[in-house]
Formats: sequence, C-alpha cells, structure tokens
Amino acid sequence: MTRVAITTDRFDSVASAYALRGLEPVPIPCLRVEPAGDDALTDAREAAADADLLLVTSPRTVSLLWPEQTMPEVEVAAVGESTAAAVTGSGGRVVAAGRSGLMALIDTVADRLQRARVVFPHAGGSDLAASQKLRQLTTHVEEYVVYRTVPTAPDMTPVEAVSFASPSAVQGWLMTRDLEDVVVGVIGKTTGAAVARVRPPDTVATRPSHKALALALADHLEKTA
Repeated sequence: MTRVAITTDRFDSVASAYALRGLEPVPIPCLRVEPAGDDALTDAREAAADADLLLVTSPRTVSLLWPEQTMPEVEVAAVGESTAAAVTGSGGRVVAAGRSGLMALIDTVADRLQRARVVFPHAGGSDLAASQKLRQLTTHVEEYVVYRTVPTAPDMTPVEAVSFASPSAVQGWLMTRDLEDVVVGVIGKTTGAAVARVRPPDTVATRPSHKALALALADHLEKTA
C-alpha cells in the first residue's frame, strides 16, 4: 500500500479520502494555522451577517467564524465540495459551489457580484489576482483576513507520495525534505505553481478537494505501477 504524506493540519478530516482509494495516509503536517485576533474575527462575523453574498474558500474559515454552527442567513458561494459541505453543516445556504478554484467561482457568480454587497473572509496571502478580479466586478466588497498559514518543517517519516493543498505546505515540506523519489499531487493552480518552482507535480486534482486529489493520486499510481 502506497504511503501518502498528508501535509495539511486537518489530517482527521481528510485521511479517509485517501484510505478509500487504497492509499495509506500518513500525517506529516507542514504548516500551522494562526487565527486572527478576536476583534478581527468579530468584525468579519458581523460583516458577514449583513452581506448579500459571502465568499468562502475553506472549511477552516467556517470553523473559525462559526464554531458553534450558527452561520447567518445569507447566500454563500463556496470553493469546492468540502467547503460547501462545511457551510451546509453550519446552517449556511450555498447558492454556488465552484469546482476549480476561486477564480472560476468568481466567474460563476459574476452576475450576482454586480449588484451585491460581498464579504470575503480568507487566509492571509490568498490569490491576489482573484481579489483584483473580484474588485473589478463589484462596487462593494469587504475582505477580512481571518487566519494565516505558517510553513513548518515536517518530520522525516518515509513515504512514497505526498499531497499538497496549499503553497504554505509546499514551503514547509521543502524546509527539511525534497521532492525527489516521491509522487507529488496538488490541489489547485497556485499550489501547483509552488511545486513547479522545484519540478512539475505528477498529478493535479480536477476539483478543489482531498477526495479529488486522492482519486488523482490513486489513478496516477495505478497507471505508473
């Protein structure tokens, strides 16, 4: 069974996706999360309650802002099935779910953006091009940094493959390890670009989720066996 390094800090939430594909998930976190201060989280929470449309790109945003599953009664556009599920599980109302990143989601809801008050809580260092496009399409957008991901050096547990869901995880991995002799799978173009600075990833998930990445890795490993 191929051992796959799970580099996110959310091992318990995503490991089953890899196990279901016949892979052995191994927790090797390469980042830590630093939430914004209480005042910043409160500001984002209050703004979201008055929004016409809320953009959410990560389940982590949902858990930080609404830890007691009490999302406001506003329309939500979510990036990926995992984020959409987190929104729904917290009582939110998903009106659009993107399948290939924030930029594609913005295209999907472009008509709504033109007439909406948009609130976008996100991680520090998010896709600047997407933020710029968002501001071009709507006259009222409020962005809030609700957490930051900090690269951390991983342990040296041996694996045959590695999954990356963020550039921060790539940076952390490269602190003490390299990308030689491992199969590399990524979620998203931004993460793929971070890997490509060293060498091209072996496979890219077709959707922004660990389920899709696990499937992509399993298919790649089967074809190259």
